[in-house]
Amino acid sequence: MSDLSFDNIYSEYSRLVYWAAYRVVAQKEAAEDITQQVFERAYLNMDKLSELADAQLKSWLYRVATNLALDSVRKGKHELLSDEPVGAEIADTDPLPEAELIKKQRQEAVQRAIQQLDETSRTIIMLHYFSEMTVNEIAAQTGISQGTIKSRLVRARNIIKELLTAEADGNEEI
Repeated sequence: MSDLSFDNIYSEYSRLVYWAAYRVVAQKEAAEDITQQVFERAYLNMDKLSELADAQLKSWLYRVATNLALDSVRKGKHELLSDEPVGAEIADTDPLPEAELIKKQRQEAVQRAIQQLDETSRTIIMLHYFSEMTVNEIAAQTGISQGTIKSRLVRARNIIKELLTAEADGNEEI
């Protein structure tokens, strides 16, 4: 990245950081908090980060996000602070358009399918599709060969497809 300003780093890598955190904590609010913490650290370390190449910067941000997320899980900071029981939601009185409802159901079905994958496959899927990392970048980040990454992507996509098909067969709405 030729222009290494904080704003450029944030706009370029915030999605990667969010999904790296979300992969570990599996909660939107916790992942957002962790993303904020990562970029606070990045801001405080801009002098050091300016010396890094793009791949090194990406790796640093990913590692910090993952470590903070793991720390959060260990310390229990990912728990919701609410008087409501877990899963209780505020009812939305506005009716959703049918297309939005179907989209939401599909997204939830895909998330359920991804959660059923083994940890390595889930990580590879999340990095590739949600953090938009290439096979080469995933291989460098995880230490797994490119060929193995490619085959695990194919296998994971097939498993997800099977899970979604099975769920759709049991539920005509998806």
